[in-house]
Amino acid sequence: MVPDGFDGIVDLAGGSSLRSVAPLAQDPRNVISVGDISVSDLGGRFVERRTDRESLERSARLALDGLLAPVITAVHPLSGAPAALATVENGHTAGKVVIKVT
Repeated sequence: MVPDGFDGIVDLAGGSSLRSVAPLAQDPRNVISVGDISVSDLGGRFVERRTDRESLERSARLALDGLLAPVITAVHPLSGAPAALATVENGHTAGKVVIKVT
């Protein structure tokens, strides 16, 4: 554990994961979640994900330019979607889990 706490926490999952790490932040206002709107109950801030075309294209450009490097830890075929989802929901992944449709 960090003796003075963390400067900030970015939560992507929410729920009990968020509640277990939020107290580690030095300032609760520096706890940001895109996965759990109830972060405001902990003093933190909720950031809404933007999945519109413009935002997704901007993210793609950042990745193509090497400025955004998502970590992909697993690729599953479409038939393996239930197992992929279970992995993500159980918090047993350190990066992105991709479902390959083609």
